[in-house]
Amino acid sequence: MLQLVLGRSGFGKTEFVFDNIKKLTENGEKNILLITPEQFSFVAERRLLCDLGESGISNVENSSFSRLSSEVSKKYGGDILSILSAGSKAVLMKKAIEMVQDQLELFTKNLSSVSFISSVVSVYDEMKSCRVSVDDISAAAKSTDKEILSRKLNDIALIIGAYDSLIDGKFYDGANELTRLYEKLLNTDYFKDRTVFIDGFNGFVAQEYKIIEVILKQAKAVYITFCTDSDINNSKFDTFTYVNSNIRILKSVSKKANVPYMNPIMLTESHRFLNPELAVVEKNAFSNIKEQYNGACDNISVYCAREISDECDNAAKNISRLLRDGYRANEIAVIVRDLDKYQKELQFAFSKYNIPYFNDERQNISSQPIVMFVNFLLRCAMYSYRSDDIFSLLKTGLTELSSDSINRLENYAFMWNINGKRWKVPFEASTKGYVENISDSDRKQIDALNKSREYIIEKTEKFIKNSNGRNCKSICKAIYYTLMNFKCDKSLKALAIDLDNNGMSSAAKELGRVWDLLMNILNELATVSTDECITYKEFYDLFSLMISNEDLGSLPSGLDNVQIGAADRLRCNNPRAVFVLGANEGEFPQNISSSGLLTESDRVSLIDNDFKLYSYGATFLAQEKYFAYMAISAAREKLFVSYCGDGEKSSIITGIESSVLSVKEKCFTDNYDLSSLESNDNAFEILASKYNEQSEFTASLKSYFNTLPQFQKKVQAVDALTSDEQMQIKNKSTAVDLFKKDMYLSASKIEEYFKCSFKYFCKFGLNAKPRAKAEMDAMQTGTVIHYVLEQIIKKCGSDGLTALSNDEISTLVNEYLTDFLQNKMGNSDDFTMRFKYQFMRLSKMLTSVVLRLKEEFSQSDFEAKAFELKIGDGSDNEPVKSKTIRLSDGGTVKIKGSIDRVDTFTQNGKQYVRVVDYKSGNKTFSLNDIMYGINLQMFVYLFTLCESDNKLSGIGSGVLYMHSARDIINIDNAFDTATLESKENSSFKMKGIVLNDEENEIAEHMEKDLMGKFLPVKYTKKSGLTGSIVTLEEIGMISRKVDALVKEMGDSLHDGKIMQHPINGKNYDKTCEFCDYIDICRNRCDVTPNEMTERTDREVLDLLRGEEQNA
Repeated sequence: MLQLVLGRSGFGKTEFVFDNIKKLTENGEKNILLITPEQFSFVAERRLLCDLGESGISNVENSSFSRLSSEVSKKYGGDILSILSAGSKAVLMKKAIEMVQDQLELFTKNLSSVSFISSVVSVYDEMKSCRVSVDDISAAAKSTDKEILSRKLNDIALIIGAYDSLIDGKFYDGANELTRLYEKLLNTDYFKDRTVFIDGFNGFVAQEYKIIEVILKQAKAVYITFCTDSDINNSKFDTFTYVNSNIRILKSVSKKANVPYMNPIMLTESHRFLNPELAVVEKNAFSNIKEQYNGACDNISVYCAREISDECDNAAKNISRLLRDGYRANEIAVIVRDLDKYQKELQFAFSKYNIPYFNDERQNISSQPIVMFVNFLLRCAMYSYRSDDIFSLLKTGLTELSSDSINRLENYAFMWNINGKRWKVPFEASTKGYVENISDSDRKQIDALNKSREYIIEKTEKFIKNSNGRNCKSICKAIYYTLMNFKCDKSLKALAIDLDNNGMSSAAKELGRVWDLLMNILNELATVSTDECITYKEFYDLFSLMISNEDLGSLPSGLDNVQIGAADRLRCNNPRAVFVLGANEGEFPQNISSSGLLTESDRVSLIDNDFKLYSYGATFLAQEKYFAYMAISAAREKLFVSYCGDGEKSSIITGIESSVLSVKEKCFTDNYDLSSLESNDNAFEILASKYNEQSEFTASLKSYFNTLPQFQKKVQAVDALTSDEQMQIKNKSTAVDLFKKDMYLSASKIEEYFKCSFKYFCKFGLNAKPRAKAEMDAMQTGTVIHYVLEQIIKKCGSDGLTALSNDEISTLVNEYLTDFLQNKMGNSDDFTMRFKYQFMRLSKMLTSVVLRLKEEFSQSDFEAKAFELKIGDGSDNEPVKSKTIRLSDGGTVKIKGSIDRVDTFTQNGKQYVRVVDYKSGNKTFSLNDIMYGINLQMFVYLFTLCESDNKLSGIGSGVLYMHSARDIINIDNAFDTATLESKENSSFKMKGIVLNDEENEIAEHMEKDLMGKFLPVKYTKKSGLTGSIVTLEEIGMISRKVDALVKEMGDSLHDGKIMQHPINGKNYDKTCEFCDYIDICRNRCDVTPNEMTERTDREVLDLLRGEEQNA
């Protein structure tokens, strides 16, 4: 007997089943079978225990179709074949495709791709569940008049046939499980004289129908429930169209089994809904005939969210309120259509509100640490030590190297471009890039780096030795021993303990489960593979295919959890409250079309030829409508529906609004009040968004969180980020400790401070600096230029240089360039050909510079007396003693550095001194810069030198910047040779200032004709000496201003002033644009630049004079 039990959602079908089971057991029935979907089995087991007790439950077998197979095998004997996992199945399917690839007509590209193999596996599973054989597929290929479909079906038949031959007698594929169960049942009486209840299904696949057919033939009575309001409605557009199509199939099955089909029991009263709003929604939301409800609506809520994160946050906030009102977590369900889209945001929101939850979605394991370790171990072998692969392996956290060691190794590899075979060679180059000498501390760092290098390479080389050119089984074995060699098992255990100690017990348990799963994967790979030798690439493809097809289920952390699930999978246990998320048009219900190897038109054609597969087209639409109906009718007491405002409402919401006229829609708002607060994390998030708002609400939140120790640092962080106050280290002793009471500063650091004190703090206080490659950058180029110029002038002197021919100068330049490359830059074996080429290209440019120097020296009485003159402690290495500037708190600033070149001229017993700075870039100079702390470097050096007790001290006569590189000149057709020569001469003219004495003598001794070819000054009879000139008195004013600025910097640092106040003005309008710390800085709500006022040199000197008079 087949007895259908029909009724709409909430009309008591499941209650009917359990009530009848209870009655039967009370009447002595001992042979009852209950079949439910796998997801519902736990709930069903618990219900049976509650209804029947421990003694009565033994009379009922609670099962699913898949578990029936196990029970039958236990009773009658089962297969001894190995069951294929999803990964092993994919590997064998790949092998089957390779076996027939030369015979395939349509599928000829990307046959080894994971997506194609997955599509073939999907078609295989569908064919098996629909009981379609290879012969059936071949016959369909012949019968169709569509050529493409025919060729496609022939290819599918070839692949499936090859796969079946591969596993025949060796392995057991789960897709055939129900078919094999059916074949076993034909020769048994497993269901004889039993009363069978089948509950909770929306429909069945062909394999399940065949099992039901056997059940019908053997069982005493069979009860099957369906959610529908009629068994005779054949409409294609009704809510229950999909369910009713399955009822029609069951009728034919019962007829074939020659079993009476009883008139269905129609349940006509709702027993679920505890308020009229929900009852009306269930009845009318998806009905063509609307029965409208206009009473009070307190139990249905519609929310228009700003985005998915807001939608999830709103759901979590309302769940938190329900829990506070007495709801149990397991009485609440959250239903979405696309769980992948919502899962991360839901997890975050539920964590924020401390809500326990569970979803049974399985998760990919490819991002698990141990899986990634094996992945990158294989890539190291496959691609011969690419640095990205090495560091990805190390960063799994499963090696014995510390994070600091890994970071140092990565920085070194980045600096020297270590890659490939260079990992096998000991490191020798400096950790500081191209340097003349490697210090002892640097050598220790290199030794430590080599130990890290040896650690990873030796173990990986051992893996390669034991696996290269071997078969799959040998590679699997080598992977296992390599994991042991790296002690990954112990590292994984330590990581699990750490997670557990930090309240992440589920993640900790997950690590152990993934280890077991990986071991199974390696075992299965070894089992399904042949003894043929394979390459690393072939093994890597197989391993990746296995991983992509394996997943990990979640384990509930307890019994009291909010249930989260996708509408097509979730089986709710009569929850009190339901949240339906994502009710946007096209999202829920979903717009679905057939995907995979068979298109929707293919399926339509096959249906027309009586070749029945799964859903397509209109059937998909019917299913989606049914899923939506089940979602909104699942709640007993409260229904919350939400959608994102950037899309249209779906039929779920329009159906509710047309049925319940009084339902109100709420929208996202940032006008928070006390009712918005549900947890500390949620409240703090609101506080952060309103931190600067002057309101009693915000003030109360600040006061509250200031009393919680765990939030005080967070409050301080938000306060700092949102404050309009300038950035400052509030504890002055901390500032002094950070920057030191007695500071040694280079002149370049002073300039960095005045350009932006916050950048100075990041760079020199925190020592946070970007990684740098060892290459010929501007700084390195400058070092080379300085060296070559210094050596040539040292060797020849000013006079000697003027006597050299052009060829002799060129020879000298090349000689010192080669010397620097071979003797000052470490191991030349580390240099690429490109680097060496770029380096030697400096020869032509430097030759031009030296020729220019030759010409200048022929015009000048000043002689070069010192090069790279060090300012510091007054020792032999630093012969010029630093000037000491005293700070307000008793601290000091001493400036150290190096002067590129010092020129002197002696007259009437007085020594005049000028300092020259070589600049490879196009240096601009303005005396106005000094007022803002910019371009102080050479002035600091000149004044320090002149005030020191040193043979080079004397009267400061000039600060000059020499352009030590050739400019690129845009050539116009109108330019003649003379004009081009003039432009190049102009580019070499020095910038800076020169001492102006009464008779112009000092300037004349620098450039005899004072035509302005070399100096930034020029003499004419009409105007006299003009240009960048200052008197001795004015040099004194500049000196005192420089000292004052250095003192100001020192005092500010000791006061903790690290303001985000970048300089902005002519030639300094890109201070922030290329700043390394802009990502940190931009978090501030307001960054006010220090605007420079443009002034001429004369205006600057007048301003300085005024400052001194007013002091």
